[in-house]
Amino acid sequence: MATTIEYLNAFHGDLLDAAKREARAGRRPPARWTPSTGMVAAVVGVLVAAGSIGLVVRTGGFASDEAEELPAAGSTGGTGATGATGGAAPQSVPNLASDDANLGGFDVSGPPAVSRVIRTAELSVVIPRDAFDERFGEAVDVAEEQGGFVADSRSRSRSGSLTLRVPAANFDETLHALRALGTVEVESVHGRDVTADYVDLHANLRIARARREVLLGLMADAVSIEQTIRVQNALDETQLRIEQLQGQLRLLDDRTSLATIGLRLREQGVEPESQVEKASIPNAFEQAAAGFVGVIAAIVIGLGYLIPILLLGLVVWFVADRIRRRRAG
Repeated sequence: MATTIEYLNAFHGDLLDAAKREARAGRRPPARWTPSTGMVAAVVGVLVAAGSIGLVVRTGGFASDEAEELPAAGSTGGTGATGATGGAAPQSVPNLASDDANLGGFDVSGPPAVSRVIRTAELSVVIPRDAFDERFGEAVDVAEEQGGFVADSRSRSRSGSLTLRVPAANFDETLHALRALGTVEVESVHGRDVTADYVDLHANLRIARARREVLLGLMADAVSIEQTIRVQNALDETQLRIEQLQGQLRLLDDRTSLATIGLRLREQGVEPESQVEKASIPNAFEQAAAGFVGVIAAIVIGLGYLIPILLLGLVVWFVADRIRRRRAG
Protein backbone atom coordinates (compact mmCIF):
# COMPACT_ATOMS: atom_id res chain seq x y z
CA MET A 1 0.00 0.00 0.00
CA ALA A 2 2.79 2.40 0.96
CA THR A 3 4.56 1.66 -2.29
CA THR A 4 1.45 2.49 -4.27
CA ILE A 5 1.06 5.82 -2.47
CA GLU A 6 4.70 6.72 -3.13
CA TYR A 7 4.27 5.86 -6.80
CA LEU A 8 1.17 8.05 -7.05
CA ASN A 9 2.95 10.94 -5.35
CA ALA A 10 5.90 10.65 -7.75
CA PHE A 11 3.52 10.47 -10.72
CA HIS A 12 1.69 13.54 -9.43
CA GLY A 13 4.99 15.42 -9.11
CA ASP A 14 5.95 14.50 -12.65
CA LEU A 15 2.62 15.79 -13.91
CA LEU A 16 3.11 19.09 -12.08
CA ASP A 17 6.62 19.49 -13.54
CA ALA A 18 5.32 18.80 -17.02
CA ALA A 19 2.53 21.34 -16.53
CA LYS A 20 5.02 23.98 -15.38
CA ARG A 21 7.25 23.35 -18.38
CA GLU A 22 4.30 23.70 -20.74
CA ALA A 23 3.24 26.90 -19.00
CA ARG A 24 6.73 28.38 -19.34
CA ALA A 25 6.83 27.36 -22.99
CA GLY A 26 3.47 29.03 -23.58
CA ARG A 27 4.63 32.32 -22.07
CA ARG A 28 6.88 33.43 -24.97
CA PRO A 29 8.27 36.96 -24.92
CA PRO A 30 6.44 39.48 -27.12
CA ALA A 31 7.75 39.49 -30.65
CA ARG A 32 9.94 42.45 -31.48
CA TRP A 33 9.48 44.24 -34.76
CA THR A 34 12.38 43.63 -37.11
CA PRO A 35 12.67 45.13 -40.54
CA SER A 36 12.21 42.68 -43.33
CA THR A 37 14.80 42.10 -46.00
CA GLY A 38 12.56 43.68 -48.59
CA MET A 39 12.15 46.87 -46.55
CA VAL A 40 15.90 47.19 -45.97
CA ALA A 41 16.52 46.68 -49.68
CA ALA A 42 13.91 49.33 -50.52
CA VAL A 43 15.53 51.89 -48.18
CA VAL A 44 18.99 51.16 -49.57
CA GLY A 45 17.63 51.46 -53.10
CA VAL A 46 16.06 54.83 -52.35
CA LEU A 47 19.31 56.15 -50.83
CA VAL A 48 21.37 54.90 -53.77
CA ALA A 49 18.95 56.44 -56.24
CA ALA A 50 18.96 59.72 -54.30
CA GLY A 51 22.76 59.78 -54.23
CA SER A 52 22.94 59.10 -57.96
CA ILE A 53 20.45 61.84 -58.77
CA GLY A 54 22.24 64.28 -56.47
CA LEU A 55 25.59 63.48 -58.07
CA VAL A 56 24.17 64.05 -61.54
CA VAL A 57 22.60 67.35 -60.46
CA ARG A 58 25.80 68.58 -58.83
CA THR A 59 27.93 67.58 -61.79
CA GLY A 60 25.55 69.28 -64.20
CA GLY A 61 25.59 72.42 -62.08
CA PHE A 62 29.36 72.59 -62.11
CA ALA A 63 29.46 72.12 -65.86
CA SER A 64 27.00 74.94 -66.38
CA ASP A 65 29.04 77.26 -64.16
CA GLU A 66 32.17 76.54 -66.15
CA ALA A 67 30.29 77.10 -69.40
CA GLU A 68 29.18 80.50 -68.18
CA GLU A 69 32.76 81.45 -67.36
CA LEU A 70 34.19 80.41 -70.73
CA PRO A 71 32.83 83.32 -72.80
CA ALA A 72 34.28 85.79 -70.33
CA ALA A 73 37.70 84.16 -70.58
CA GLY A 74 37.52 84.24 -74.35
CA SER A 75 36.57 87.90 -74.46
CA THR A 76 39.33 88.69 -72.03
CA GLY A 77 41.91 86.97 -74.15
CA GLY A 78 40.73 88.83 -77.24
CA THR A 79 41.01 92.18 -75.53
CA GLY A 80 44.64 91.70 -74.60
CA ALA A 81 45.83 89.92 -77.75
CA THR A 82 48.68 91.39 -79.76
CA GLY A 83 50.50 90.61 -82.96
CA ALA A 84 48.31 88.35 -85.08
CA THR A 85 45.17 89.27 -83.17
CA GLY A 86 45.72 92.99 -83.72
CA GLY A 87 44.92 94.11 -80.13
CA ALA A 88 46.69 96.76 -78.13
CA ALA A 89 49.75 95.90 -76.06
CA PRO A 90 50.23 97.23 -72.50
CA GLN A 91 52.39 100.32 -72.24
CA SER A 92 55.60 100.50 -70.26
CA VAL A 93 55.48 100.15 -66.49
CA PRO A 94 54.89 103.51 -64.81
CA ASN A 95 57.41 104.68 -62.23
CA LEU A 96 55.84 104.29 -58.80
CA ALA A 97 58.99 104.57 -56.76
CA SER A 98 58.19 108.17 -55.85
CA ASP A 99 55.00 109.25 -54.10
CA ASP A 100 54.68 112.06 -56.63
CA ALA A 101 54.56 109.68 -59.63
CA ASN A 102 51.67 110.21 -61.99
CA LEU A 103 48.89 107.72 -62.64
CA GLY A 104 50.71 105.93 -65.44
CA GLY A 105 48.70 107.52 -68.25
CA PHE A 106 45.31 106.55 -66.78
CA ASP A 107 42.53 109.04 -66.28
CA VAL A 108 40.32 107.64 -63.52
CA SER A 109 37.52 110.06 -64.40
CA GLY A 110 36.95 108.33 -67.74
CA PRO A 111 37.63 105.06 -69.53
CA PRO A 112 41.24 103.78 -69.42
CA ALA A 113 43.47 104.62 -72.36
CA VAL A 114 45.14 101.16 -72.39
CA SER A 115 43.80 97.72 -71.49
CA ARG A 116 45.68 95.79 -68.86
CA VAL A 117 45.61 92.03 -69.50
CA ILE A 118 47.46 89.26 -67.73
CA ARG A 119 48.46 86.78 -70.45
CA THR A 120 49.59 83.23 -69.75
CA ALA A 121 50.10 80.12 -71.87
CA GLU A 122 50.94 76.44 -71.39
CA LEU A 123 52.67 74.59 -74.20
CA SER A 124 53.68 70.93 -74.47
CA VAL A 125 55.93 70.10 -77.44
CA VAL A 126 57.21 66.70 -78.63
CA ILE A 127 60.63 66.96 -80.25
CA PRO A 128 62.67 64.45 -82.33
CA ARG A 129 64.86 61.86 -80.62
CA ASP A 130 68.29 62.95 -79.37
CA ALA A 131 67.41 66.63 -79.87
CA PHE A 132 66.47 67.64 -76.34
CA ASP A 133 69.60 69.62 -75.46
CA GLU A 134 69.51 71.49 -78.76
CA ARG A 135 65.80 72.39 -78.56
CA PHE A 136 66.06 73.28 -74.88
CA GLY A 137 68.77 75.81 -75.75
CA GLU A 138 66.70 77.12 -78.64
CA ALA A 139 63.79 77.77 -76.29
CA VAL A 140 66.09 79.81 -74.03
CA ASP A 141 67.35 81.74 -77.08
CA VAL A 142 63.75 82.47 -78.15
CA ALA A 143 62.98 84.04 -74.77
CA GLU A 144 66.12 86.20 -74.87
CA GLU A 145 65.56 87.27 -78.49
CA GLN A 146 62.05 88.45 -77.60
CA GLY A 147 63.40 90.57 -74.76
CA GLY A 148 62.43 88.13 -72.02
CA PHE A 149 64.14 85.68 -69.71
CA VAL A 150 63.86 82.20 -68.21
CA ALA A 151 62.22 82.46 -64.79
CA ASP A 152 62.51 78.76 -64.00
CA SER A 153 63.77 75.60 -65.67
CA ARG A 154 63.92 71.89 -64.89
CA SER A 155 65.22 69.00 -66.94
CA ARG A 156 65.66 65.25 -66.68
CA SER A 157 66.63 62.53 -69.12
CA ARG A 158 65.39 63.67 -72.56
CA SER A 159 62.62 65.91 -71.18
CA GLY A 160 62.23 69.10 -69.24
CA SER A 161 60.24 72.28 -68.64
CA LEU A 162 60.81 76.03 -68.67
CA THR A 163 58.91 79.05 -67.41
CA LEU A 164 59.47 82.01 -69.71
CA ARG A 165 58.66 85.69 -69.07
CA VAL A 166 58.47 87.77 -72.22
CA PRO A 167 57.07 91.23 -73.00
CA ALA A 168 53.33 91.08 -73.58
CA ALA A 169 53.78 92.78 -76.95
CA ASN A 170 55.87 89.79 -78.11
CA PHE A 171 53.57 87.12 -76.65
CA ASP A 172 52.17 85.80 -79.94
CA GLU A 173 55.51 85.93 -81.71
CA THR A 174 57.14 83.98 -78.90
CA LEU A 175 54.43 81.31 -79.04
CA HIS A 176 54.91 81.00 -82.79
CA ALA A 177 58.66 80.45 -82.35
CA LEU A 178 58.14 77.87 -79.60
CA ARG A 179 55.64 75.92 -81.69
CA ALA A 180 58.33 75.54 -84.34
CA LEU A 181 60.52 73.53 -81.94
CA GLY A 182 58.53 70.36 -82.61
CA THR A 183 55.03 68.94 -82.64
CA VAL A 184 52.60 70.72 -80.33
CA GLU A 185 50.88 68.17 -78.12
CA VAL A 186 48.91 70.44 -75.78
CA GLU A 187 48.42 74.21 -75.89
CA SER A 188 46.34 76.53 -73.76
CA VAL A 189 46.28 80.33 -73.80
CA HIS A 190 44.58 82.45 -71.16
CA GLY A 191 43.97 86.16 -70.69
CA ARG A 192 42.49 88.03 -67.73
CA ASP A 193 41.53 91.68 -68.03
CA VAL A 194 42.57 93.61 -64.91
CA THR A 195 42.03 97.09 -66.29
CA ALA A 196 39.27 97.80 -63.77
CA ASP A 197 41.49 96.68 -60.89
CA TYR A 198 44.31 98.82 -62.22
CA VAL A 199 42.11 101.93 -62.42
CA ASP A 200 40.63 101.29 -58.96
CA LEU A 201 44.09 100.99 -57.42
CA HIS A 202 45.18 104.25 -59.04
CA ALA A 203 42.04 106.00 -57.79
CA ASN A 204 42.59 104.67 -54.26
CA LEU A 205 46.22 105.77 -54.45
CA ARG A 206 45.17 109.29 -55.47
CA ILE A 207 42.71 109.45 -52.56
CA ALA A 208 45.33 108.18 -50.11
CA ARG A 209 47.85 110.77 -51.27
CA ALA A 210 45.27 113.54 -50.90
CA ARG A 211 44.49 112.30 -47.38
CA ARG A 212 48.18 112.36 -46.57
CA GLU A 213 48.46 115.98 -47.69
CA VAL A 214 45.55 116.92 -45.45
CA LEU A 215 47.12 115.11 -42.49
CA LEU A 216 50.43 116.85 -43.08
CA GLY A 217 48.61 120.18 -42.93
CA LEU A 218 46.91 119.14 -39.68
CA MET A 219 50.27 118.06 -38.27
CA ALA A 220 51.65 121.52 -38.92
CA ASP A 221 48.66 123.12 -37.17
CA ALA A 222 48.68 120.77 -34.14
CA VAL A 223 49.00 122.72 -30.85
CA SER A 224 49.13 119.86 -28.32
CA ILE A 225 50.89 116.56 -27.85
CA GLU A 226 47.56 114.68 -28.01
CA GLN A 227 46.66 116.23 -31.36
CA THR A 228 50.14 115.51 -32.68
CA ILE A 229 49.94 111.83 -31.66
CA ARG A 230 46.47 111.35 -33.15
CA VAL A 231 47.47 112.97 -36.45
CA GLN A 232 50.73 111.02 -36.54
CA ASN A 233 48.87 107.71 -36.07
CA ALA A 234 46.48 108.56 -38.89
CA LEU A 235 49.41 109.65 -41.04
CA ASP A 236 51.23 106.35 -40.42
CA GLU A 237 48.14 104.36 -41.42
CA THR A 238 47.73 106.43 -44.57
CA GLN A 239 51.39 106.01 -45.52
CA LEU A 240 51.09 102.26 -45.01
CA ARG A 241 48.02 102.23 -47.24
CA ILE A 242 49.91 104.15 -49.93
CA GLU A 243 52.76 101.65 -49.85
CA GLN A 244 50.34 98.72 -50.08
CA LEU A 245 48.62 100.23 -53.10
CA GLN A 246 51.96 100.92 -54.76
CA GLY A 247 52.98 97.30 -54.18
CA GLN A 248 49.77 96.01 -55.73
CA LEU A 249 50.24 98.30 -58.72
CA ARG A 250 53.82 97.11 -59.20
CA LEU A 251 52.58 93.51 -59.14
CA LEU A 252 49.90 94.23 -61.75
CA ASP A 253 52.43 96.12 -63.86
CA ASP A 254 54.78 93.14 -63.77
CA ARG A 255 52.09 90.59 -64.60
CA THR A 256 50.59 92.66 -67.42
CA SER A 257 53.78 93.97 -68.99
CA LEU A 258 55.42 90.51 -68.99
CA ALA A 259 53.50 87.44 -70.18
CA THR A 260 54.20 84.02 -68.68
CA ILE A 261 54.67 80.93 -70.86
CA GLY A 262 55.11 77.45 -69.44
CA LEU A 263 56.89 75.16 -71.91
CA ARG A 264 57.29 71.38 -71.59
CA LEU A 265 59.63 69.53 -73.94
CA ARG A 266 60.02 65.77 -74.34
CA GLU A 267 61.55 63.58 -76.98
CA GLN A 268 59.52 61.07 -78.96
CA GLY A 269 59.07 57.84 -77.02
CA VAL A 270 59.52 59.51 -73.63
CA GLU A 271 56.48 59.33 -71.38
CA PRO A 272 55.24 62.70 -70.10
CA GLU A 273 56.22 63.47 -66.56
CA SER A 274 53.32 62.70 -64.23
CA GLN A 275 52.38 65.20 -61.58
CA VAL A 276 51.99 62.95 -58.54
CA GLU A 277 50.92 64.60 -55.33
CA LYS A 278 52.72 63.32 -52.27
CA ALA A 279 50.43 61.48 -49.91
CA SER A 280 50.04 62.78 -46.37
CA ILE A 281 47.82 62.01 -43.41
CA PRO A 282 46.32 65.55 -43.19
CA ASN A 283 45.47 65.49 -46.89
CA ALA A 284 43.93 62.05 -46.49
CA PHE A 285 41.68 63.25 -43.67
CA GLU A 286 40.72 66.37 -45.62
CA GLN A 287 39.83 64.31 -48.68
CA ALA A 288 37.89 61.83 -46.56
CA ALA A 289 35.90 64.63 -44.90
CA ALA A 290 35.25 66.27 -48.26
CA GLY A 291 34.10 62.94 -49.70
CA PHE A 292 31.79 62.29 -46.74
CA VAL A 293 30.20 65.73 -47.02
CA GLY A 294 29.92 65.33 -50.79
CA VAL A 295 28.07 62.00 -50.49
CA ILE A 296 25.67 63.38 -47.85
CA ALA A 297 25.03 66.47 -49.96
CA ALA A 298 24.34 64.33 -53.03
CA ILE A 299 21.86 62.17 -51.08
CA VAL A 300 20.06 65.22 -49.68
CA ILE A 301 19.81 66.78 -53.14
CA GLY A 302 18.54 63.51 -54.58
CA LEU A 303 15.92 63.14 -51.85
CA GLY A 304 14.62 66.56 -52.80
CA TYR A 305 13.82 65.11 -56.22
CA LEU A 306 12.66 61.66 -55.05
CA ILE A 307 10.33 62.56 -52.17
CA PRO A 308 7.73 64.36 -54.35
CA ILE A 309 7.84 61.46 -56.83
CA LEU A 310 7.38 58.88 -54.02
CA LEU A 311 4.50 60.86 -52.51
CA LEU A 312 2.79 61.09 -55.89
CA GLY A 313 3.28 57.37 -56.41
CA LEU A 314 1.83 56.65 -52.94
CA VAL A 315 -1.29 58.71 -53.72
CA VAL A 316 -1.76 56.89 -57.04
CA TRP A 317 -1.37 53.50 -55.31
CA PHE A 318 -3.88 54.46 -52.58
CA VAL A 319 -6.48 55.59 -55.14
CA ALA A 320 -5.98 52.48 -57.25
CA ASP A 321 -6.32 50.25 -54.16
CA ARG A 322 -9.58 51.91 -53.12
CA ILE A 323 -11.01 51.49 -56.63
CA ARG A 324 -9.96 47.83 -56.67
CA ARG A 325 -11.63 47.15 -53.30
CA ARG A 326 -14.86 48.82 -54.35
CA ARG A 327 -15.04 46.73 -57.47
CA ALA A 328 -14.27 43.59 -55.48
CA GLY A 329 -17.02 44.47 -52.96
